[in-house]
Amino acid sequence: MDLIGLGSGTNEAIAALLFMTSAMMTLDAYSTFESSPWTAENFGADPVKAASCREYLWHAVSYSMAYAVASALIAHSWWPVIGAMISNAYLVWLYLRALNRGAATGSKGWANG
Repeated sequence: MDLIGLGSGTNEAIAALLFMTSAMMTLDAYSTFESSPWTAENFGADPVKAASCREYLWHAVSYSMAYAVASALIAHSWWPVIGAMISNAYLVWLYLRALNRGAATGSKGWANG
């Protein structure tokens, strides 16, 4: 069994589709579970909101990785897992950086009251 999914031109094309689909599914999971990094940056100094953001961050990671592993098992290819891992690594870094920036500036939101 070719777990990487490379070999013929057809296998390479399918591997690319599996990789891209899994990476995009990860982005979809984040748009379901999270607000934007910009929003996270605007409430990063609020400990309750930041904790909530971190909780939903791990929901997005868990969901997208479970989906990628299931896809990998069905396809007999590691490309879905690789695509999800790359997207998750970038998005976790991005959201945590946004929360840290908000905490550093003291930003707890954009509205008063």
